[in-house]
Amino acid sequence: MAHRRPRGAAFILAAVVTCAVTAGRDAAAQTLNPTTAEFSPSADHNVTLPTGGAAVTRYDLEFYNVGAANPFQVASLGKPAPAADGLIHVLLSSVLTAFPSPGIVYESRVTAVGPGGTGRSALSNTFTFTTPCTYSIAPTSQALAAGGGPGNATVTTASGCAWTAGSNATWISVTSGAAGSGNGAVGYTAAANTTASSRTGTLTIAGRTLTVSQAGACVFTVAPMTHSITGAAATLSSTVTTTSACAWTATSNASWISITSGGSGSGNGPVNYSVAANTTTSSRNGTLTIAGKTVTITQAPGLAAPANVRIDTSQ
Repeated sequence: MAHRRPRGAAFILAAVVTCAVTAGRDAAAQTLNPTTAEFSPSADHNVTLPTGGAAVTRYDLEFYNVGAANPFQVASLGKPAPAADGLIHVLLSSVLTAFPSPGIVYESRVTAVGPGGTGRSALSNTFTFTTPCTYSIAPTSQALAAGGGPGNATVTTASGCAWTAGSNATWISVTSGAAGSGNGAVGYTAAANTTASSRTGTLTIAGRTLTVSQAGACVFTVAPMTHSITGAAATLSSTVTTTSACAWTATSNASWISITSGGSGSGNGPVNYSVAANTTTSSRNGTLTIAGKTVTITQAPGLAAPANVRIDTSQ
């Protein structure tokens, strides 16, 4: 539960306790090719001001050349929650817009920022890089069918360069390669799209964006769905309406109904069919299956035959 300072009391941000830039869990005197910055949160991390606002609104991670008075880069971290060990951990690849030059020695500070001022940590351990970490992913875009399914991307970077992968869409899940170092692969899967509208989502992989586009589900309408005709032969049609990428077929389920054109198609299109004359004295029903829909034809009986004919000479 957040603690409140007494109303009217003066407020000064407590300094961040420590800041270390590490290649692993332990900070050495000088770290080579670091991957992580970790620091203790401000003592005021969970404090609420008398006015109701948070005492600490964000943390800034500052990067210095050793001995420099001013940082050459400041990364705003927002206000991440401490991990189970009580420290806040930051992956350097996620905050450095360009990795510093190899062979130069650097150090860092963390600043807690809030309405009452700032609290700045002591300098971290020094660190240096043997090679800059740059990242590329392939592909950067992927198109999937409405049914969803798996996809993958590869990460290319130097050995020792760490990276993470995460989804920015609820319907895309990272299934493998959520974190790695050096070259690697990320697997993900997309849920089925049950709507008629296409959708787009993204993943962030090694600081790069992979865009996933997914087609909408194919929804078909057919009109008309019923025909009532006389017993005479007839030519009829129905029209399929759907999106352009959606394929469909049409088949007759009755021997006396024949499809003459439009047996298959994609997107909107007509289906033409002919109905043979009904030579029986009973009405009949037949169906076609068009784009998964059932079209029903009801045909009246054929004309009744005339009475027996007698030819004579009486007239």
